[in-house]
Amino acid sequence: MSFDDDRTAGSNRDFLKVDRRRRPERRLEILRAVMTLLEQGNRRVTTAELASQVGLSEAALYRHFSGKDAIFQALTDYLKDHLFQFAGRIPEVSSPLARLRLLLAYHLQFFTEHPGLCRVFLVEGVMTPAESQVMSRVVREYVRLIKSILNDARAARELPDSLDLDASADFFVGLIQAATLRFVISGFAVAPTTDVDSSWAFFVRGVGGVEKHV
Repeated sequence: MSFDDDRTAGSNRDFLKVDRRRRPERRLEILRAVMTLLEQGNRRVTTAELASQVGLSEAALYRHFSGKDAIFQALTDYLKDHLFQFAGRIPEVSSPLARLRLLLAYHLQFFTEHPGLCRVFLVEGVMTPAESQVMSRVVREYVRLIKSILNDARAARELPDSLDLDASADFFVGLIQAATLRFVISGFAVAPTTDVDSSWAFFVRGVGGVEKHV
């Protein structure tokens, strides 16, 4: 999600435009505009294009973000928050595999509602090498989260003791990446939530799981 920085273009007249929205509200609107541009398949998003998408001057854009790196960091944080926060809100009364099933459904629904972020999660060529490294670290952290839940499931006797946790966590994340990739390739016509039940059943069979209906 590389940005061309057009900060100097039209700088004098930019300050004539006033951004009257509250900063958090406008920052979120800017991030949503980035997602929209990514959904449209842009490989290089200029700051001028982004400002135009939101209806701001470039100078006003920089009153919310210090630059393109700050915009990417905020977008990464937005994705990361949604990947990890829901995991902490799943009821603890559920069995580990049940929690994982809810996590799969929630995250596939999230990507269905945020098509542009599919490209980011796939580290799919819309980013600079440095940005790709940042997002790759987020994906690896997500894999560790899944591995932790799988370990809980193994301790709860929902999974065999011999289970390879690393391979199984990669398998789970691969299901999400495959669903988001199909979404992108289809021109965002085939939602990630399509076939979620069969995908889950395939995963459970693959890891030798025994679900407990709690």
